[in-house]
Amino acid sequence: MALQKIAHGSTQMKKEVTMNKLLFIICLLLQGLVSVVQAQSYYGIKGGINMPRLHYTDKNLHKLGHDFMLGPSIGVFFEYPIQNHITIAPEANYQQRGGATSYHYSQQYNISYQLEANYLSVRIPCFGYWSNSSVISPYWFVGPDFGYVLSGQISLSQPGLDIPGSHVAINKSNLNQLYVGCLGGVGLRFNISISYITFVLKTDVGINWGFSDTFSKGEQEETANPTNVHAYNNQGHRFSRGLEAHLSIGFISRRSDDVCLHFNTYKPKKIKFNSR
Repeated sequence: MALQKIAHGSTQMKKEVTMNKLLFIICLLLQGLVSVVQAQSYYGIKGGINMPRLHYTDKNLHKLGHDFMLGPSIGVFFEYPIQNHITIAPEANYQQRGGATSYHYSQQYNISYQLEANYLSVRIPCFGYWSNSSVISPYWFVGPDFGYVLSGQISLSQPGLDIPGSHVAINKSNLNQLYVGCLGGVGLRFNISISYITFVLKTDVGINWGFSDTFSKGEQEETANPTNVHAYNNQGHRFSRGLEAHLSIGFISRRSDDVCLHFNTYKPKKIKFNSR
């Protein structure tokens, strides 16, 4: 009887040791996965300026004086590593696009035309880091850029003419509501650690290059009359392209509570049995 109790106790001890080892390994794997995500993935906010300009393929319009505008850009992002030194950072932001055109009509009238459109943009840039430094690293970025028009205004000033000026709200008859393009640029990343949190500061400059024609379908099919009747026409194509500069801030939580410590050691239970 005593031998049977010893054998049963030994089997129970082996099961408990195996179970504790299995739980310890699982906990280590989960903790390692969490630490990797915490150490490398992060989210944050970004803001900056966008300097858009309208580019015309029509030779007559291309010769006119086209100026850069200055508009805000603000949004949120999440950056996630996909391989060594390469990350992907989807973002959603508000941006202002458009442009301004100034010229002389009939050598005596000063014409000013301005298009300001507010977009909700979704971007998926890919980042490549050139340094292994945990403090500062230069980087490049490139990716697709998609936008949808929320609102805006087209303004025309032509003093001395029959209609000295007009302001028209942007709608689908005078502007393509969808924007498709790409973006690219370079920047610097700074890591600043305070207690259990690492703040990630990034500053960059880049270009945005529109591929979609900003003329509306109605303008292309000549079913909608252009606002600027003197030089504005729907010959060729019109694209939104420009420069931008951003400052972003994110944070990485480095705190990791070691919930697996109690699995590190195994203390077998004492088996009591009768000597009879």
